[in-house]
Amino acid sequence: MKSYATFVITVLLTVALVFSLVSRERSKHEAPAEVVEVAEAPAGDAGVDGGADAGGIAAAAPEAGAPKDDKPLRVTTLGWEHVASGVALAPPPGGAPAAGGAIELAPEASLDAVEARLARGGADPQGADVAVLPLPAFVASFERLRALEPRAFLVVGFSHGREELRARSGALLKAPPGADEVKLVALGPSTSTDATARAAGSESATLLGLFALDLLGVAPTRIGFAAPGTPEGKAAAFAALVKGVPDERPRAFSTADASRLVPIVAVAPKALIDAREAAVRAWSKAWLDGLARAKSDVPGIARRLAAKDALPFAAGVGGAPEALVLVERLGQLENVGLDQQTSLIGPLAKGAVTLETLTQRTWQLARGGGITATAAPEASPIDARVVAAIAPPPKDAPPPAKDAPPADGDAGAAFGPPPAGTVAYVAYRAVEGDAEKVASQIAFLGGVFERAVFQVTAKGGDKAARAIAAAAQDKGVAAARLSVAPGEPQGAFAVVEVLSLP
Repeated sequence: MKSYATFVITVLLTVALVFSLVSRERSKHEAPAEVVEVAEAPAGDAGVDGGADAGGIAAAAPEAGAPKDDKPLRVTTLGWEHVASGVALAPPPGGAPAAGGAIELAPEASLDAVEARLARGGADPQGADVAVLPLPAFVASFERLRALEPRAFLVVGFSHGREELRARSGALLKAPPGADEVKLVALGPSTSTDATARAAGSESATLLGLFALDLLGVAPTRIGFAAPGTPEGKAAAFAALVKGVPDERPRAFSTADASRLVPIVAVAPKALIDAREAAVRAWSKAWLDGLARAKSDVPGIARRLAAKDALPFAAGVGGAPEALVLVERLGQLENVGLDQQTSLIGPLAKGAVTLETLTQRTWQLARGGGITATAAPEASPIDARVVAAIAPPPKDAPPPAKDAPPADGDAGAAFGPPPAGTVAYVAYRAVEGDAEKVASQIAFLGGVFERAVFQVTAKGGDKAARAIAAAAQDKGVAAARLSVAPGEPQGAFAVVEVLSLP
């Protein structure tokens, strides 16, 4: 009986074991995925075709070369008229950016505001990457922006009539007597008020006055500034003002006459040009193209600006001038095209008037007159890389034709009297010097006053004056623009009168 019970229990346990094995739910087994180690290809191999096995990897690789720079360039200008190019390039609402890339415009009415935007930098919505302003304003701001290493990299135009020099009758044809202080009415360093401090155009107008007095031989230490409308200002013989400022003195000449004295330049920190040169190149070409477009539709540009109509303005831009004011100011600018850049900037620039020579002269006058307290930097604040990359070389001008000597062999007879009806703008007085130095000054004046003629008198009479005129002709001044006057100047080695054509 005991053995029978043991048998029955064994059978039951066996059946239970078999049942449990058969009825148990089995979990599915997944094999571990194969791990493939992919070595990162060198950057130089990014363009190599990896074949069909590469799948979508090759398609995802970036193109060779620098990545596309889509970040907008923020452009600030000293004066609303200088954003005309940006207005012409601005796309319609919802349109694609211009060919030169996206831009934002920040026109300002004072140099302080332009400096503040450059100091903030383009990464700030109220900052700027590039500034467009007259060269005298750039020189005046350089010391405050020195840490940015600002560089002028493009000439976008020249001021044409915005700045005026006014003078008592005959005051610009002879040196002021003695060593007394010479008063110049201007919005200079010691005359600005809160309302006029460093206003657009004031530095350029003051520079024009300093230039004229320098030609007369007035040392900067003799020049004192007087504010417009003050008693000493009313008594002064000279005034250098922005057009439209009331003044009873007759107008002597303006930057419409000295048409190559005040260039309008594009300026950017050196680090920006280093880091985003391709973007700066594209912007430069587009900006010059926009200038040409703006010239063909001045009323439309003025209306859009005055209304701030669908334009890409940066943060913090204030109210715009009226359309009539903008039309007048646009007429006071002369554009410079891409084909003229290499004749002004870089190693190919030749002649007496280049951005380099204008910068040197401007800095000398600005420091002497107190517009800036610092000397010109040892390294020129001009960067020619952008122009060298985008502009064609200058066309070789034919050498100036020399007049054949008359039959009597007197080669100097070519320098005849000036045309009838000419009027003297100003006189250049060389108290000391030699014919070569005076001739170099005539060549510079010939470039600044593009349509003027020059009458020379010199110590030593007719023969000495003809030698100076001949030396100036050798430097590229056409003989038709040179004449010789009889007699000798008093108290000077030579006097050159700058005469307007009738």
